[in-house]
Amino acid sequence: MNPAHREPGGFSLLEVIVAVGIAAVVLVTLLGWFGPAVRSAAATADAQTAAGLADDVQLELERLQAVLGLDGLAVAVPPAGANGALPLVATRDGRRVRCAAAPDPSADRPLDDATLPGIAWRDRYFLAEVVRSEDLPYQAGAGFLALTVRVTWPFRLPAGPPTPGVTVPAADPSREVPEIERSSLAFVVVLRP
Repeated sequence: MNPAHREPGGFSLLEVIVAVGIAAVVLVTLLGWFGPAVRSAAATADAQTAAGLADDVQLELERLQAVLGLDGLAVAVPPAGANGALPLVATRDGRRVRCAAAPDPSADRPLDDATLPGIAWRDRYFLAEVVRSEDLPYQAGAGFLALTVRVTWPFRLPAGPPTPGVTVPAADPSREVPEIERSSLAFVVVLRP
């Protein structure tokens, strides 16, 4: 048998190294494309949830109106241009919206309350800041209250794993996201007596 005329029995080490290198470059390129696509899909989903919060924000404001009356709610909501706003918070899925400050901080109620559970700080993904509309100023005894709502997200993010059995909203670690890093949208809500 002549060694110069051997039949090839497999790949050489050099061929395997080149093939693995090409596969690695292709894989890294593909993964580089998926990261932005996943972030874009998440951002789109958050924007859709924020837009869908309008009905739930209105329901929470109507709940506050039932407690305070229309005139009382108008007093509790600062006018646009003033320092501050009435803060409402919502979960990332948008299913729960609660008031996060006086006059009725329902967001701070116990998490296991069967009637109106609060929202853990780590789950307060959306912040809805409510102010009285500048274009339609409120007058006592008027037939409506026009409010401007500015929703920003992400408001808070978890800073660690959840603690089992916690019933106090501030018990789990979270961090507030700086406002400059949040997305936002605004809409108007009109309440009637």
